[in-house]
Amino acid sequence: MMNCACLGIKQIFTTWSNPKGNFDTERVMRTIKEDIVWCYDWDNPFDFEIALNKWIDNYNTDYPHQALNNLTPKQYCETYFNKEPVLT
Repeated sequence: MMNCACLGIKQIFTTWSNPKGNFDTERVMRTIKEDIVWCYDWDNPFDFEIALNKWIDNYNTDYPHQALNNLTPKQYCETYFNKEPVLT
C-alpha cells in the first residue's frame, strides 16, 4: 500500500473543521460532489469507483485550470518537468 511517507510527501494537518486551512482540498472535494456524487443515486460502490476514476482522469487531462494558466494539470506537469534548467 502506498502512503505519503513512501512517496516522500510530508503530510501536514490543519485543525479540525478549518476549511480555510485546506481550502484547495475542500474545493476539489466539493467539485467532485457536485459533478458525480450528488447527481446520481449510487447503488453499487464499484460503479461509483469507475465513475470517480474517469472524473479524475478527465480533471487531470482534459480540464484546463485557470490557476495553471489554462493548462490541464497533465500539460502543466509536462511543461514543468521538461523545462531546460536555466544556467546563470
